[in-house]
Parts: sequence; C-alpha cells; structure tokens
Amino acid sequence: MSMAKYLNRSVGKAGKDAAARICTLKPTEPEHQVIHLSAGENFVGRSRETGIRDSKCSKRQIELQVDMKKAVVALKVLGVNPCGVNGVMVMQDTECKLNHGDLVEIVYGRHPFEVVFSPPPTDDNEKAAPSPTSASITEKTEKWDSAGNGKLVIFTSAGVRASEKIAGYDMDGTIIKTKSGLVFPKNTDDWQIIFPEVPEKLKSLHKEGFKICFFTNQGGIARGKISLDDFKVKIKQIVAKLGVPIQVFIAIGDGFYRKPLTGMWQHLRNEMNDGLDIQEDRCFFVGDAAGRPETGKGATKQRKDHSLADRLFAANIGLSFYTPEVHFLGKRVEQWNKPDFDPTAVHDKLSLLDPDDLTFEGHSCEMVIMVGLPGSGKSHFCAAFFQSRGYKIVNADTLGSTQNCLTACKRFLDSGNSCVVDNTNVDSASRKKFLQVASEMKIPCRCLVMNLPVAQVKHNIAFRELSDTNHSKIKDMVFNMMKKKYQEPTLDEGFKSIHKVNFKPEFADEKQEKLYKMYLLEK
Repeated sequence: MSMAKYLNRSVGKAGKDAAARICTLKPTEPEHQVIHLSAGENFVGRSRETGIRDSKCSKRQIELQVDMKKAVVALKVLGVNPCGVNGVMVMQDTECKLNHGDLVEIVYGRHPFEVVFSPPPTDDNEKAAPSPTSASITEKTEKWDSAGNGKLVIFTSAGVRASEKIAGYDMDGTIIKTKSGLVFPKNTDDWQIIFPEVPEKLKSLHKEGFKICFFTNQGGIARGKISLDDFKVKIKQIVAKLGVPIQVFIAIGDGFYRKPLTGMWQHLRNEMNDGLDIQEDRCFFVGDAAGRPETGKGATKQRKDHSLADRLFAANIGLSFYTPEVHFLGKRVEQWNKPDFDPTAVHDKLSLLDPDDLTFEGHSCEMVIMVGLPGSGKSHFCAAFFQSRGYKIVNADTLGSTQNCLTACKRFLDSGNSCVVDNTNVDSASRKKFLQVASEMKIPCRCLVMNLPVAQVKHNIAFRELSDTNHSKIKDMVFNMMKKKYQEPTLDEGFKSIHKVNFKPEFADEKQEKLYKMYLLEK
C-alpha cells in the first residue's frame, strides 16, 4: 500500500470516529446523573436535567465548547463561585481545556464529574494538549484566598510566580490616588494610577525576577464602610490596568495582619510563595505612610503623611524602604519624623525600683497609692513587688467601683494590713478620697508613680491587646481623656513620700519578646 493511501485511510478512520463520537460528563457520586454534551456550545449548572439543586451553583455555572474531532472541551467559568479542574480552583471568567479522563467539579469541591469521550482519542492527530495541572492553572488563572477567619484576604492574579525577591508596595497613595482629589475615595471607582511611570516600573521589576506584591490596610471593610465584594472588583481592575502579575494582601480590620505589624508578610513567607524562601536583603517596600512632615506653601504644599505605618512595616521585617516619589520618580530622599518610642532600644535589664529609694522600715501598716495611665504596668508591678510582702491589693476593675475599693482599704487597714490602691489615680481628686481614708485612720500614705513616657504606654497597650486576649480593649477616647486629666502627684496632697517606678518588660517566651520589640503603632 502506498504511503498516500495509508494516510488517507488513517485520516478517514479518525474522521469516522469523530463523527460517531459522543461526549458525556460521568458523575462520580450516586446522586448525580450522566450529562450528555453536544458538539459546540453547552451550558451546565443548576437544573432538572443535571440534577444539581445547589444554590451556590448558577443555572449557567460553566460554558463548555466541545470539539468532537479533537476530543477536547474548552471550559469557561460563568458563575460567581469557582469550579474545580483536577482539584485546582478555577475562578469566574477563567478559561481552560478539558481532556478525556479529566475531573471537573461544577462548583469547587462539589458535584464532581469525569469528562468521557466515546470512543476515546487514540491517534496522534487527535491527542490534545496535556490536562490542566496545579502548576498550569496557576499560570493561567487568578484566585482569591483568605486567612485568620477572614481578617486577611489575598488576591493572586494570573501569571504570579514565586520568587526569593519581593517588590512590595502599599496601594493607596503609592500605586493609585483618587480621581476626585479627596484623601479618601468616594467609592470604589474613584481611583487612577498615581504616576505614569508606575506600570513600566512594575513590568521591568517583573522581568528581573521580582514577585510584585501589594500590602494594603483596609479597615473600612471591617467597619462596613466598604463592601468586600466591591473592593475585590476594584483590585482586579487595578491589576488589569497595570498589566503585570501581582499578589495583593488585604488586611481587614485591626490585629496582627495590619501594618506596621508583619502578619501579611509572614503569611506570604509561610503560605503564598510555593515554599520558596524569601531573601529579605534582596527585597524592598514602597509606601506613602512614611512620617514625612508638611512642606512647602500654596501650590507646592505637601500634606504631612497620615502615619508611619509603611516605613515601620519595612523596619519590622528588615526591608529597604522608599517613598513613591523616590522609587518611581527618582526624587531625593525626604525628611521624616521618627516615632516617639523605639521598641528596638528597650533595655530589658532595667531594675523595677531602686532599692535605696524605697524602704519598709517603720511601715508596719501603710497605704500605697499607684499612679499611672492604663498600660503603664501598675498591676504587674503590684503583683510582683507588693503581693509577696503581704500587702493587700485593691483594684476597681476587680471590685467593681471606687467606693468598693475605699471600703476594702478601710477593712484591710483596720485589721492591720497594708494595702495598695492599684487604680490609675491620674488626678488629685481621685487620689484625695484614699488619702482621706489614710488620714482619718492615722495611717501613712506613700505614692508610687509609673515612670515611662506616654508613647511607651501606648505601645504597651497595643502589645497587651495582641498577646493577651483576656485584657479588655482600651478605647482611644478613654485613654486620651485620662491623659488630659493627668496631674503629677505632689507632697502637698498629703503623701509622706513619692517614688518613681521604672518599667521593666518581662516576657513569657522569645516570641513575646520579639513582638514587643517591633513597632506596633502606626504613628
């Protein structure tokens, strides 16, 4: 037989097989039934014919274009909820190919079917491209993930690749700005790329092997001011406009994921870089929350930065930091104001109290009044210093009211026990009530003042809220009110003596110590 006749016969046989071929979705669970597909366009979803009644499945969940000759199916996800291909999540508007034997879940994790061509493809000219795998889906599709019970949301656009080099960016004021000129956007459409140079810069870094990542605080979503679904649409539009693969980390609300804390970065390292180690010395971060003061006047006036969150985020991780103007426009490095408290410089070997400053001779029964803002370490100091010496500690948080504290003090002093008033006692009026009790009972009263700056007190509060969930949250309004009321105690109030107490941080483990020595506040 001549070669030409052999080829004609072979092609003719393949053509007959294709003409007689049928394609079905074969269920792998008993509650479903076989779905017959015709050549060309098919829509599969929630219907009587498919037997799928799941409300998460759209009536037109997926579109399937069937090519009987090539024995291949082109899939496009139409529904809001993703489908699955060979165990890999495939998002809305994503397209991929299905071959004989592939497993497709009409909704990801639900309603699994096997693609079956009968007869199956056999000849080389019928064989299609390899089936989608986890790696190829990652190349071609985008996906959404979440962590921390929804406190962190992550968008990974199509084409994102793991890398040991991360080009990190804040988003608002760094990649985009408002069209309206307002500080905060009016709606999710109120944005534009901040500088014309941004897209080309990102594309250049991508070509150099950097993974482009955005890290953005979006507390408005937690407060209900912004819809998460609307914000997701905005993210996809921004990434599409930039034309480069990007992974976006969105911190919703407060907590460890919010900058300047490092939760978003840690999640990138541990979960979102395909196991590839990141080398921080080859990474950098760009952001507009850099602590820059107001400069210029009139048309050249530049507002001061709203916080230091971006600069301190980079410092906590150990990354080089740049402002958008320096990074994208090549401008000179600007001045910035350092935070009032530097936790990295905390000397953890400070003595709690100078032993020469406070003695207990001649004080068989006395009252001690503590003075300090919330978070200044009063309760910790009282437990560590006075409890072992037999002093009775009274506290309004425990007893419920100042009046109950006064009653308890009288009872303890009357029975010959010294007592410590472990309240904030920030003004002379609150201290006067206890001094009157001591005076009426002819008991000496000393004052111990927590000796640390307000900035460190705020840091302590943030640390306590992150490390000890048993403590109730102190609202800024309450703290500021107490700070405004604060009056330094004097001997004229009736104290026998006044002493300063140094704050010494103590940690349960290295993890707590590492957290304390991070920048925890945005300003």
